[in-house]
Amino acid sequence: MKNKNPFLSVVIPCYNEATYIGILLKGLASQTYPNFEIVISNANSTDNTIEVIESFNLPNLKIVSSEAKGPGYQRNFGVKHTKGEWLLFFDADVILPDKDFIKKLFLTTMENNWMTASARFKVKDTSLIERIGTRIDYDYLKFLSHTRHPVAPGWCILTKKELFETNKGFNEKIYFGEDYDYVSRVGRKSFGFVEAACYYINLRRVHEDGLAFIYKSIANEVYRHTHHYNLEKSPYSYGFGKHK
Repeated sequence: MKNKNPFLSVVIPCYNEATYIGILLKGLASQTYPNFEIVISNANSTDNTIEVIESFNLPNLKIVSSEAKGPGYQRNFGVKHTKGEWLLFFDADVILPDKDFIKKLFLTTMENNWMTASARFKVKDTSLIERIGTRIDYDYLKFLSHTRHPVAPGWCILTKKELFETNKGFNEKIYFGEDYDYVSRVGRKSFGFVEAACYYINLRRVHEDGLAFIYKSIANEVYRHTHHYNLEKSPYSYGFGKHK
């Protein structure tokens, strides 16, 4: 009989995220899904990130640390310390307002026999322009989910561990768009977005870098489409841990 609640490993890459990681952990602590662990892949944070994490005293949480080599490496490193049949990747600044988020994400994924999935994302307490821009971004990703090269942001990616390992996880040679690359490689026949599961994202990168970040994101996406969906030699990069 198929297990309705397979064991899940939540993996969170983390580098100097003391301001935000507690908000995500609070959301995870309230989840109704009964069968998961949390693995914090810490890139030797120099602020009080560890103190914030340990203050939650969660029995299903572990912290593993390594040098900082980028989000792709950090996710792969975290997976090495997981026990789950499924992997759920979150960025450290994600907000989970729904205590049934994981349950809804899993239920729809199982019903559709997907091997990889993501969820709907929104922004809160921000301008109308940013809300519209975020909706356009989500609709674009939804459109791509019906093509041969679906993508999903690293904010939230659910994937079968066996599939992850078979495809060698995230490409650590890619420093901007490694999340898109992973989903594009593994999700061609078995991927979708779960509308019923919704989370909030943080636009701090946009707020700090302004139009430069938006331009870089669009340019990197154009590069991906015009270079056979391979981002290894993309001239654009992401400053892991640089945003406050």
